[in-house]
Amino acid sequence: MTVTRPATGVLYLHGDRQRVDTWVRRGQAPCFVVPLSGWTAVVPAGAAPAPAPYDAGHLVLASRGVPSNLRSALGLFDIDGRAVVTVHPAGWRAVPRWLVWESGRGTARVPSLPAASPMDLVRAAGVAPEVEREVRAVLAERSAAVTDVLGDLVELLALPGERLVFGRGVKSAEGSTLVEPEERSVRQYERLVLERMEIRDTVTGSS
Repeated sequence: MTVTRPATGVLYLHGDRQRVDTWVRRGQAPCFVVPLSGWTAVVPAGAAPAPAPYDAGHLVLASRGVPSNLRSALGLFDIDGRAVVTVHPAGWRAVPRWLVWESGRGTARVPSLPAASPMDLVRAAGVAPEVEREVRAVLAERSAAVTDVLGDLVELLALPGERLVFGRGVKSAEGSTLVEPEERSVRQYERLVLERMEIRDTVTGSS
């Protein structure tokens, strides 16, 4: 039987601690908020209050939209053995973009999601355009491990807190605080999930 390692990851936001705390409280799952140099990191701390698969804290965070006052933003996650990168560009109506990489296959296109390019990552991180070539080379390597790919991206994009991406030292990080979602946000998410499940059951004929 194949055992999948626990999901890890970080969403890097451009915003002060107070605004990020408020945003997390309006979310669906508890998270640690960690101030870093130039960024504020959000790290999932538990499940969302919903049936599987809607309870997966890392996937819930990766899927969540980021308001314009906290962008640009970058998410780097290890989910189900895949490197999942989310890019939230600056701009009023910018669309979130996704990049999924898996060992043995490389970059995988997800038809239902807008694709992120290496340059999208570079621009969101604010590093020199010349880094795009190195990012592209990392993503082109199909035989690497997911942790190596994520580690290389953290380094190339000059992102702080690499240990946090791999779930290490989150609680002990300087300034780390656990932020719980508001009860109202939790109830709204529960209702949304139930509605989606009812629609799915109606369409598929499940009881």
